[in-house]
Amino acid sequence: MDNAAAATSSASEVSVSSHLFTVRGYANTKGIGVGRSVESPAFDAAGHRWSVAFYPDGEDQDASGHVSVFVRLVGAAGDEATVLYGFSLVDPTGAAPAAEASKAPKVSTFRGGDGRGVGRFMDRRAFEASPYLRDDCFTIKCVIGTVITTTAAPGSELRHGLDSLLVEDAWSDVVGGSSGEVSE
Repeated sequence: MDNAAAATSSASEVSVSSHLFTVRGYANTKGIGVGRSVESPAFDAAGHRWSVAFYPDGEDQDASGHVSVFVRLVGAAGDEATVLYGFSLVDPTGAAPAAEASKAPKVSTFRGGDGRGVGRFMDRRAFEASPYLRDDCFTIKCVIGTVITTTAAPGSELRHGLDSLLVEDAWSDVVGGSSGEVSE
């Protein structure tokens, strides 16, 4: 009988980035049509290029009457990234966003060109009456998190790391606007 023991180890760290997308001239975006968006310039996060898309008339017919917010992986068809993403509206006074203006983060795998988000982010009338829209301008905070593993570990470690990020207080702090790297 062979009594040889094997031991493995891995280390991982969470990388969280955020991007602020400011839309000026909101009144000019209303009525552009369901499924049409205003898109941010591309930005870097989690080792990939991304953009934020704001749909003032809703992303599809089911979201009509709501504003929609999505993030898109900008890249070639072969690009792939599994990340945790979330959105919040930035209060111009610096206050943390209310529940209706901050959506729980989700884990998803993106392939080049894929977009994911919240079709019914906020009722359009509620958005227009909210403190987030001021002087025909508002800002969306998009947060993207990933787990970087330093060993060639099975995919379950990545998923475990992302799942643990979902329950960490740090994530809610980042989405709420009190920490995290911000690139504009």
